[in-house]
Amino acid sequence: MGYSRTMRRRIWCETVPLAELTSTATIALLRRFAVGAIVAVWPATLAEAAEALRRLAGEGVPAAVWPMLGDAQGRWMGAGNAGDFAAFAGQVLEALAPAELALDLEPPIEALRGGLASQAINVHMLPPGADPRAYAAARAVLRALADEAHARGIAVSAAFPPPALFGAWEERLGTPVSGVPWDHVSPMLYTSILEGWSHGLLRRADALALGAAGCAASRARFGAKAGASLGAVGPGAFGDEPVYRSPGELAEDVGAARAEGVDDLALFDLGGVLRRPPAEAWLEAFTTAPARPAPETRRAHAALLALQVTGGTWAAISGLRARLAR
Repeated sequence: MGYSRTMRRRIWCETVPLAELTSTATIALLRRFAVGAIVAVWPATLAEAAEALRRLAGEGVPAAVWPMLGDAQGRWMGAGNAGDFAAFAGQVLEALAPAELALDLEPPIEALRGGLASQAINVHMLPPGADPRAYAAARAVLRALADEAHARGIAVSAAFPPPALFGAWEERLGTPVSGVPWDHVSPMLYTSILEGWSHGLLRRADALALGAAGCAASRARFGAKAGASLGAVGPGAFGDEPVYRSPGELAEDVGAARAEGVDDLALFDLGGVLRRPPAEAWLEAFTTAPARPAPETRRAHAALLALQVTGGTWAAISGLRARLAR
């Protein structure tokens, strides 16, 4: 199976050690299903990552680089740490010269961990919104980083929480998506997490419908640059994220995305695939599921409406804050 320009499949590689990622067995698995790797790189693993990328390239496995900081520095890129994160991303560009830089835009991990641990629902799970000036500064930093990457011939993509598809939420989350010259976007439409962390408000069918709605919004907003990240097969940074019950649920998500015209997909994550054998069943579902529209549900419709109304309220508050800050 070859790599297609219209249908692309990649997998986030956060919880698998680089030595396991580049093992003969793992590379054979990725090659068999034509799945590219999005490789997490921390400051402590930068040197090791260089050799891993060389091995993947030598074996014909396309790879993007996914920089991250330590948890104390926020882990992901957002309004609160954009300067420090961009400095490390610049080191990544210089040291690794990847084909693609994948930026994960999210609130700081400790802020999210505290909110999620409180069992709160909806907007109360989120940290306070970014200061307007800090948010504007972070957007400028992102633009400069993208320009630097493009000058080196490196593509730049963004992953971000699904509310940021609806522009008013970007500042609330501290994740500048608008106004940055992305080559690809991949909202994190993790239906297992939507269902599991809704604390019973959403069922599997509702989460599937919301994932499909996110794909439709991504396609409408970003056109050919639109993709989606699906999951989760295994837990990630928090260690207790809800996961798919079976590869059949992943196949449903893939089908719903394809039905909405989104066929550039990433799966979270390789560690889960390898630790929930047979790995082939997960990648078979990920790469061969046919397009199949998701059913609409009243709960999903209500959740989307609540998201839009809350986002509109936040936009009004954000505008007032900006005027007061002048």
